[in-house]
Amino acid sequence: MIIPPADVIRRNMSSGEGTMDIAEIGGTLKRAGHLRLEPLCIYESKERPEGGRPFGDVDRCIAKAVLMCAKGEEPLLYISADARAGVCPGGQSWLGLTEMAEGLKYFISTGSPAFRGGEAEHLKRDPELVTRSKAFVGRVRPPQAHLCVAQCARYRQGTGQPRAILLFAEAEQLRNLLALHHFGTPDAFTSTSAPWGPSCASFLTYPAGLASNCPDQALIIGPVDPTGNRWLPPDLMSLGIKVRDAERMARDVPASFLTKRPQVAFPDGR
Repeated sequence: MIIPPADVIRRNMSSGEGTMDIAEIGGTLKRAGHLRLEPLCIYESKERPEGGRPFGDVDRCIAKAVLMCAKGEEPLLYISADARAGVCPGGQSWLGLTEMAEGLKYFISTGSPAFRGGEAEHLKRDPELVTRSKAFVGRVRPPQAHLCVAQCARYRQGTGQPRAILLFAEAEQLRNLLALHHFGTPDAFTSTSAPWGPSCASFLTYPAGLASNCPDQALIIGPVDPTGNRWLPPDLMSLGIKVRDAERMARDVPASFLTKRPQVAFPDGR
């Protein structure tokens, strides 16, 4: 799908003309934020997406496969109840496809000789804290058939229900994107969140609205899971945005500091 030139998008946004499509939203935010990686669309599809690959065929780690998609290494990925082979059990549970194994509370925290030979990630003080944190997350519903991830520029209108836009940004870029978000909302505190959970939850579960207790208005900053540091570049963070908020942010670009004062957003042309 061809993204319209920036000046065309600017005219449409400033006039309030129509609804922006996913390619326009992603393209606008990429240019405005000076992003290197491609914005992604997270969507649910009743049909298995044509030309897509199951996550498990790409990597055992869902989050790592998502990053590969943003880098252009994979054009379209999907997962569902009947297409989850090869994906780690924890990732499957965080997408609502299976129940979390009882032993995972030990693996995430202190370890137990009865589970995986006592292997532990030491991400929580004790198993009880894992259980309590998971209760705060609430029920994670399974996707409506297939949960898909594609570059915004490749997403075809009508092929599924778009749920969120996922961006990967460096520190300065993320500061600017968050400032753009705050440009259009009075909510100073609860409109952004960096919630606990694995990288796949930061990338997919929370932005896509699969977790029942995740605040619907919150942009999701992440990941907060250091186990992904071996494949996620140290200068990158993610920002998961509901489609409606991403469109608002894209429409706000012409009136915001990103257009009016670009030398502040990106000093010396950075």
